Amino acid sequence: METLTTSIIIVLYLVLLFGVSAWAQKRQKKMEAQGGTGSFLMASKSLPTVLVAFMMAGAGIGSINTTGIAEQVQTAGLSGACAGFAGAVALIILGVFGGKRMRALPYNTMPSMAKAYCGETTRWLLSMGGLVIAMAITALQFVGGGAMLSSMFPDYITYNMGVVITALVFFVIAALGGMMGASLSNVVNMIVMYIGLTLCLIAALVNLGGWDSLITKVNAIPEATTSGAPWLSVTGGLGLATFISYFASEIPNRFTTQSNTQQIFAAKDGKAARNGLVIGALMMVPITIISTLIGLIARVQFPDLAVKTQAMSMVVLSVNPVFSGLGMAALWAVNVSTGVALLMTCTQLISYDVLHVVNKNREMTEKRQAMQSRLVLIAVMIITLVMAFFMRGIVSTIMTMICITPAFAFIFVPILYCPKTLRKSTGTALLIVSYVFFVLWLLIPPLKALFPNPVYPEWGLAVVTFILCMILDKRSVEIPDGDLEAIANR
Repeated sequence: METLTTSIIIVLYLVLLFGVSAWAQKRQKKMEAQGGTGSFLMASKSLPTVLVAFMMAGAGIGSINTTGIAEQVQTAGLSGACAGFAGAVALIILGVFGGKRMRALPYNTMPSMAKAYCGETTRWLLSMGGLVIAMAITALQFVGGGAMLSSMFPDYITYNMGVVITALVFFVIAALGGMMGASLSNVVNMIVMYIGLTLCLIAALVNLGGWDSLITKVNAIPEATTSGAPWLSVTGGLGLATFISYFASEIPNRFTTQSNTQQIFAAKDGKAARNGLVIGALMMVPITIISTLIGLIARVQFPDLAVKTQAMSMVVLSVNPVFSGLGMAALWAVNVSTGVALLMTCTQLISYDVLHVVNKNREMTEKRQAMQSRLVLIAVMIITLVMAFFMRGIVSTIMTMICITPAFAFIFVPILYCPKTLRKSTGTALLIVSYVFFVLWLLIPPLKALFPNPVYPEWGLAVVTFILCMILDKRSVEIPDGDLEAIANR
């Protein structure tokens, strides 16, 4: 009976989500017929502040701020939450310092912006790096969905079946409504997240005996965290170096990768981009706090949980059926909001920055562009689904993938603020050095032992490479006509 109640609530949520996407599809087709610029992938650059905020919050929360944080808090204590707060801080920095400037420029993707200053090679290298990051994080949303479904229906749905079902749901929503559908569905998703997870947290705390009881039981856990620090230590559980590394990774990641900047390009103007990002970042914080507390509850309630990614869903399923149904729908909402946004990001990168060579001699109408984008979306979904079967450890995997983004920052921050410091070789040199080190770090155990957090040497290599290019290469980049004027008049 309890499972039935939970299932009905989730089905109703999915029906609502598909209904919103279907309505968005009608609006999307209307924009295509009117010849709107990038209607499927860019919502014709018309998103107001509120939709930018919901889209950014929905895309920014993802499995890392819910399932991932609960998983990490269960093993590393309170410090496991820092990844969520790092993401929010990074988005505020992006909104305040990059939102209006970035939206003022006439580009649709970060690689196309890099190409205008640093050349075609930089564009290709950046596209490939951005795609790998976006696809990996997309696959991890499937992982989160699979963990949720398998824990909710252990007798009927295996983990792998849950991953496949999750991927199919994401694909249908993205294919139906494009960027506009993703934005509108995120409004629904965020409402469901807040209501469902808040009610589950309250119910779980009541079942445990209240706040004081939780703190007492956490402090009574005899074994220490992985680092030997107290469970309620803000930095100790992960260690200070890891704690700082999350901020060192998230700030350049949020500032430079397409998955985080796509909403800026889709905003109706610079003000909507800036305000939407800041509001979206603030919307992420309560969800991070809730997930942290649920992770602590999971550590007390399910100390011997074998699959740590199930920590959050196990707590949610332990409360009454109505709240449990709302909570599981909320976890679905988390995965849907981020997964759909990332599917759109991957599709956009391929459509604009990989297939531009194929399309440059073809007349690309809005209808043809939308059709091509949907075909690319199918390919992306299949690739990321395969990747999902080989991935575990949501937070650790994401943080490892985004450690290459300091090199991105030394391309885009100068473009926005000091383009004259760039040289012809800067972009390509930065990316080659970053990628080569990352691959070596993955393949050579002694190097991994020497640098447990690869983001630190990545930052160092980026600084040195940038300075050497300034000194050794006397060829300054050409600033595209209109870019400086656009920024000045933003």
